[in-house]
Amino acid sequence: MILNRLRIANLRNHQGTSIECPEGTLLLLGENGAGKTTVLEAISLLSTSRSFVTHQDRSLLRKEAAQYRVDGNFTSTSSSKRCVAITYDTEMGRKQIEMDNALLPTAADLIGLVPTVALSPQHRPITAGGPGERRAFMDFIISQLHHTYLLDLLAYRRALRQRNALLSDHDRRPSDIRATLEAWDASLAEVSLRILRARERFVIEFLPYFRESMRDLTPSNEVIALRYLSSAGVDPSAADAVDAYRQVLVERLEADLRRGSTTIGPHRDELEILLNGFDVRAHASQGQHKTILIALKFAEYRYVDAHLDEVPILLLDDVFSELDDDRLANVLHLVGKLGQTFITSANQAIFHAFPRNNGQNMTLRIDSGVVHTLAEVA
Repeated sequence: MILNRLRIANLRNHQGTSIECPEGTLLLLGENGAGKTTVLEAISLLSTSRSFVTHQDRSLLRKEAAQYRVDGNFTSTSSSKRCVAITYDTEMGRKQIEMDNALLPTAADLIGLVPTVALSPQHRPITAGGPGERRAFMDFIISQLHHTYLLDLLAYRRALRQRNALLSDHDRRPSDIRATLEAWDASLAEVSLRILRARERFVIEFLPYFRESMRDLTPSNEVIALRYLSSAGVDPSAADAVDAYRQVLVERLEADLRRGSTTIGPHRDELEILLNGFDVRAHASQGQHKTILIALKFAEYRYVDAHLDEVPILLLDDVFSELDDDRLANVLHLVGKLGQTFITSANQAIFHAFPRNNGQNMTLRIDSGVVHTLAEVA
């Protein structure tokens, strides 16, 4: 997928920005707060309907503006044209998503149509934060490839909210709650197992891409691994998996009633990242965390590229400021082998290391939401 032209209106400090994008790499230079990240947020909106920085649409609005709009013209790998537009209006209180001038019913219908991979300081919790960060990382990748998985996630979240509402209803007798839960648990078990099977399959398929990316970034002999930990402890491939899962729900019911929430399920599972057999959260150095996160994101790119007919767009936000010269050179070398890439940096040194304005690549500078061409910068 190639983004040919991006237009931004009233997004953060961009009043009206239009960028003709190169097919290779676009480097966006500027001071902190200049509006570089906003360009990448706009592309993320066109891909997922959300910014990777915040999910609060009002916080994206330019000061005193009532509406923001982002639209992009794309060319697919098959050379077909596509136009995506996202509009948020404070009076509507919601986003409107258009694909080729036709409204999409839900944001879920956009996922996977314009595949992107984003890496920014906002993603640091994937390696250092709680289990929810790694579940979200995993779920987003699978959802871009398999729309049915996204639908299962949405169905699971609805069922989980209903089950938790019952568990926390102190006005009802426990015996009445148990009878009602039995009707819900069968469907909850089925969708939970589908999610579990998809996640376990993903971990097996994703690991070789992860290890390859680690080798490309660092020559060390450290061994990286992934391990999926299911809170239910049920073999999803077993013939009686649904019955076994329901039995676990029954066994956990007393604990669930005490807590007022469901204590097992995909929302409680963990994806462990292991370095030499140890959990990276507790044992990786700051430098190792940076390398592992970059490797995860390059692995995500390669995995999506290998499993979709569409080449993803890569968004690198303020990545190079925290890298030493060797890692910076390795990342730039990897970027040169990939598809369309957007990079932001406040580090002027990268300007000299970056192959620019050669027909495939381009450098722009942004100041206070205003984009300048390289000629204007010089």
